[in-house]
Amino acid sequence: RDVSPRFCSEFGFQSYPSMDVIRRFADPKDFNIAAPVMESHQKNAGGNARIAETMFRYFRFPVDFENFVYLSQVQQGLAIKTAVTHWRSLKPYCMGTLIWQLNDTWPVCSWASLDHGGGWKLLHHMSKAFHAPLFVSAVPVADGIELRAVNDADALVDLTVNAVAVAMDGTTRALDRQTVAVGPDAAVMVLRLAADALREGEMLAYTWANGDRRLGGDVFAPKPYKTYDLLPPKLTHDVVRTATGYDITVTAQALALFVAVEADQPGRFSINAVTLFPGHPATFTFTPTGDAAPVFTLRNLHSATYGPL
Repeated sequence: RDVSPRFCSEFGFQSYPSMDVIRRFADPKDFNIAAPVMESHQKNAGGNARIAETMFRYFRFPVDFENFVYLSQVQQGLAIKTAVTHWRSLKPYCMGTLIWQLNDTWPVCSWASLDHGGGWKLLHHMSKAFHAPLFVSAVPVADGIELRAVNDADALVDLTVNAVAVAMDGTTRALDRQTVAVGPDAAVMVLRLAADALREGEMLAYTWANGDRRLGGDVFAPKPYKTYDLLPPKLTHDVVRTATGYDITVTAQALALFVAVEADQPGRFSINAVTLFPGHPATFTFTPTGDAAPVFTLRNLHSATYGPL
């Protein structure tokens, strides 16, 4: 956030390919970031160490290799989100970004948001959300946190932004609510929260709407995620077969961060890496490319760093 370009091209952060891709070139005995097979699929000098070192700075370390892979993709998504949402909020000073990179020509640790073969990494799902034409960014400033609305459309939009503090058990506490008119192709500051607005162990959650139509929501952690004592969200899920795929409805009993559903068969999810609150389930639609029945695996920040409690 210390860099404020007029246009930013070629920026990125690496992550590991998804587990279904890794299984194509590595045996379970090689599921270790220091294994020769994994190092041979990392051509950026010091890349594996950089991924792990950054993870140490912001997260409690994952419990095993598969969760390391998951967390590397969460970390990649957050790195790009931090940059893009800040630069979008500077409109019209900054009018564009170009992320490096889209895809890979072979299965490898890289900056790509698409796996080799076209599968979506978590960054691609997260990018779809934070590039929404109407978006509200949380930007830390010297005396607190600003919420800035961005409108990429060609018409004025009235936005109502509702900000709450959220505890790790998912309970919320009202902070502020403001309605602003956001002009076409513009960004405006909606509200500012004081530095002490959030209590110890709380994150900021907020939604934005146009009248009664909810347009989006987000969660912002003002401190490194490793400083929060996450609670087990006790995720449950129901799977319903549809004409074109599967609907997986996931429910949480506490705040669940970066909830991701994985399938052991090729296909595409409608959403992924989402935050769940108690009483607010989310439905992930999976469209397979083949006929085999998939087995689904759920991950979230708690299960990745504490274990499946």
